[in-house]
Amino acid sequence: MDFPAEADFFGKVHMTAVNPEARGWHIKARTERPPEYPARFPVPDDLVLWETVFPGYTPPYYVSPVVLKNDCTKNPAGWADPEDIKEVRETPRESFSGALKCDEAGRPKNPVGRTGIAGRGLLGKWGPNYAADPIITRINRVTGDVEMLAIKRQDNGQWAIPGGMVDKGEEVSKTLARELQEETGVVLDMAEGHVIYRGYVDDPRNTDHAWMETTAKHVHLSGETAARMNLRAGSDARAVRWLPLVPETVRNLYASHCALVKATLGEMAGQEHTGLSENDREKIRAFLDLL
Repeated sequence: MDFPAEADFFGKVHMTAVNPEARGWHIKARTERPPEYPARFPVPDDLVLWETVFPGYTPPYYVSPVVLKNDCTKNPAGWADPEDIKEVRETPRESFSGALKCDEAGRPKNPVGRTGIAGRGLLGKWGPNYAADPIITRINRVTGDVEMLAIKRQDNGQWAIPGGMVDKGEEVSKTLARELQEETGVVLDMAEGHVIYRGYVDDPRNTDHAWMETTAKHVHLSGETAARMNLRAGSDARAVRWLPLVPETVRNLYASHCALVKATLGEMAGQEHTGLSENDREKIRAFLDLL
């Protein structure tokens, strides 16, 4: 299958705060859902893994009409796989999570486990759907807070990292720069960004057969550079702002963004090249203790 560029870094990045195998992960993919999804079949913690027998597990099947309309075998401009898995030219066999397993129908199985919904939901691809998340930070020298460039999502009003889907054949750094500009109006070269995480994302859109995976890169800006930026919310965002990273805002971020931000702060607390003073790093370490 075709991986997004730079996939060879998987397994070499910082994953302290983002661990799909950790207890407490894979929560939003089982308990949250977009409004158009049917109610998820309840999946308790001890029955998440596919290896665990779950008698009576009958999740509802759902695929969005938007996905069906964008079947690439029927719509020349479509971005989605065909509904019949047998018509997919290259069924995904691997992801950032490693080798995939398939069910008896040949559909890739979510590598973290059951979600309570079968099918693809709002996701176009069977198996992994690749995204890119640019994490841009600064220190507010008035308040002393670490702040992140964030958007308020149109669909649910939650604050989030600006980001989006990786186009086929597109380098991840180009996706990061493109999405950042489209959603915030900010132009940055993301090629030099530091890879924070590559892998599975605990996303409300995930299903048993389609799920989100992301590459998150971090760039820390000086106060002077950040102040010169003209922020402008794109069509996918209600608003854009420098969001103070305090416990309340971090915990309420969209999807797995809380974990990605915690991983970023962990890196900032221990690295010399970020342009932070030791006092800044001490404040970040103290803040992480509160999360």
